[in-house]
Amino acid sequence: MTIDIRGLGKVFPKGKKTITAIDGFDLQIGEGEFVCLLGPSGCGKTTVLRLVAGLEAKSAGSIKVQGREVVSSSPERGMVFQEFALFPWRTVRKNIEFGLELRGILEDRRKAVSSRLIDLVGLEGFEDAHPKELSGGMKQRVGIARALANEPAVLLMDEPFGALDAQTRNLMQKELLRIWSATKKTILFVTHSVDEAVFLADRIVVMTARPGKVREIIPVGLPRPRDRTSKEFIAVRGKVLAELDEEFEKARAKELSPD
Repeated sequence: MTIDIRGLGKVFPKGKKTITAIDGFDLQIGEGEFVCLLGPSGCGKTTVLRLVAGLEAKSAGSIKVQGREVVSSSPERGMVFQEFALFPWRTVRKNIEFGLELRGILEDRRKAVSSRLIDLVGLEGFEDAHPKELSGGMKQRVGIARALANEPAVLLMDEPFGALDAQTRNLMQKELLRIWSATKKTILFVTHSVDEAVFLADRIVVMTARPGKVREIIPVGLPRPRDRTSKEFIAVRGKVLAELDEEFEKARAKELSPD
């Protein structure tokens, strides 16, 4: 089991009170599996991802990656954010190599790794370009390559295509599947889009309204590449939407209720 989450809880302080964001969240993800998290806004999807990444401290439960308890951030867990989070003064190559530099990897090795990843994500010819010279999709390719540079066991992706236009988003979904197929990485992917989740995932985890826990795990079970217009695709999409509807209503009710 690459990721093993049991009884996960997270409580945030709010003035003299507290907010329970995650409560009793359980999820196991196998090696090389592509899993998407879906749920209403505020249900804790990103919080789960940050807890697995070691960017936040859990309040309860256990998170193990490759059998080791997560206590802090680690190169074995690569993170890709919705915001491109690139250094504007660094080139494509130097952005990709940043984590390797922090680890003290020698220049020749850094260049070999970045060259391989530049080829993998389709940025040949843009090695010396700066972020301001890149499109949104190209920036996110740099972000993916940078996360892969440390050879992580797990790739954690927080709505990485949310800021892209529809056409670029669809293209990047296909590119991500190509990269995933080539690298065999385990991916935990947060999205608001049911269509995106059905297109990408092996399994879709539907979360409850806050406090977030697992409501339902839906295996997609469709061969790739997937046809978004097929009746099978539409059937899975409908099943996911049906699970989400009640949780959206619960989240809406909480928004309208007095604090």
